[in-house]
Amino acid sequence: MGNFKEQNRQGIESIRENSGNATELGNEMREQANEINQLIESINLQDDEDIQGVEDTADGYQNSFDNAFTEQVESVGEQVEEEGEQLKEEMGAELENVNAGMQALEQAGGVSEIGSDVAESGRSKLEQSADEYNGMIEDTQGVLDDTKQQISDLKSDLGSVFR
Repeated sequence: MGNFKEQNRQGIESIRENSGNATELGNEMREQANEINQLIESINLQDDEDIQGVEDTADGYQNSFDNAFTEQVESVGEQVEEEGEQLKEEMGAELENVNAGMQALEQAGGVSEIGSDVAESGRSKLEQSADEYNGMIEDTQGVLDDTKQQISDLKSDLGSVFR
C-alpha cells in the first residue's frame, strides 16, 4: 500500500476514533443527566414555591446539559464531518486520476500488440486501486452517517431528560 492510501486509512481511523470519543462522551452525559433527574424526581414536596424551585433546578440542569452537549459533542461531530468530507474529496480526486490512468493504459494497449499484456497488467493494478479507493470512500461515508445518527439520537434523548 502506498503512502497516500496509508495516510487516508489513518485519516479514516482518526475520524472513527474522534467519533467514538464524541458518542462516548454523549452517552456519559445522558447517563449523568438520567441519574440527576432520578434524584430530582425523588424529591417529594408540597409547597408551591418549593416545587417551583425544584422545577427551575431541573430546567437549569437541562440547559446546562444542552449547552455542554453542543460544545463538547456536537462540535466534535461537526469536526469529524469536515475531516471526513475532506478525506472523501481527496480520495475522490485520486480515484478520478486512477480511472484516467486505466483509460490511458487501455488505449496504450490497443496501439500495438507489442507490450499490450504489460498495459493490461498495469490497468489491472489500477483497477484494484480504484476498488480500494471506492471502499475507503464508502467506509468514510459510513463513519460520517453513523456519527451523525448517533449524535442526533443522543441529543434527542438528552434533550428530554428533565422535561
